[in-house]
Amino acid sequence: MGAFLDQRSPSEEAREPILRSPLIVNLFILAFVAVHVGSVFLDDVSFNVFVENFSLIPQYFSAAPSAHWLPIEFSLLTYAFLHGDFVHLTVNVMWFLIFATAVARRVGTARFLGLMIVTTVGAALTHLAFYWGSPVPVVGVSGAVAGLMGSAFRFILPSPNSTSSWPPPALPLFSRPVMMMTVVWMALNIVLGVSGLTPDGFGYSIAWEAHLGGYFSGLLLFPLFDRRRSWLS
Repeated sequence: MGAFLDQRSPSEEAREPILRSPLIVNLFILAFVAVHVGSVFLDDVSFNVFVENFSLIPQYFSAAPSAHWLPIEFSLLTYAFLHGDFVHLTVNVMWFLIFATAVARRVGTARFLGLMIVTTVGAALTHLAFYWGSPVPVVGVSGAVAGLMGSAFRFILPSPNSTSSWPPPALPLFSRPVMMMTVVWMALNIVLGVSGLTPDGFGYSIAWEAHLGGYFSGLLLFPLFDRRRSWLS
């Protein structure tokens, strides 16, 4: 994994445009867009089959249809590549671009892929825990984005103890900046999710429980993927 690490100095990173995202981030975005654009051209029957096979449907984990194309466990990942409409896609891509760029620059390509898997699955498992047996499909990369946000909070927030080392160590899990942003983000996410003020794919309110699962997966496990591993301090 070391070959993928970004060894630039702070001054070199500072001169780089903030939105010049790494290749792996651009490839993910292209995949999200390609899948959604392709789904737009499907007829109603094909679209329903597409959703049934690749979205996250809790009901199928207790009784998966015999005609399901892939083992149902694959939907713990594939649901993230589907989006309800272009607004849903655009919002998710914008937030993904911001946090994925920061995290990918920090950890490198291979570890970024691992973190994406962990946060995507973490969000999915949390949703399953809350909605086991539900027939409602869940789509979108927002759970993984929440995980990348949690990861980014471990190193982008101002540190109370500045250091000259590079890259700077991750903030302690229970540091004031991390805890404050976590409380604010949780409160905002729960309010928007419960109130239904923010629409999500397929006309349903946002899967805020999945967001929490993804967020804490990234927040807690980020040090496992970081260059400098330290969970609590």
